[in-house]
Amino acid sequence: MPNLVHNASWDFNPGDTVTLTATFTFDLNDPSDNQMVASVLTTLQGRTPSVTLTQSDNATISVVVRI
Repeated sequence: MPNLVHNASWDFNPGDTVTLTATFTFDLNDPSDNQMVASVLTTLQGRTPSVTLTQSDNATISVVVRI
């Protein structure tokens, strides 16, 4: 499963909305894949995502989303 890391910085305003977006592309020609993309979508939709927020210092908040 991929582990994606991306950083963003801005002058935070408490009214700001933060949006996390990720796109995954699957190799349909890989003979070791055990599910078609449609099956993967169904599998992921059936899971409950978890979100973890941690603050390592006064200016840094880490957001981890697991599906």
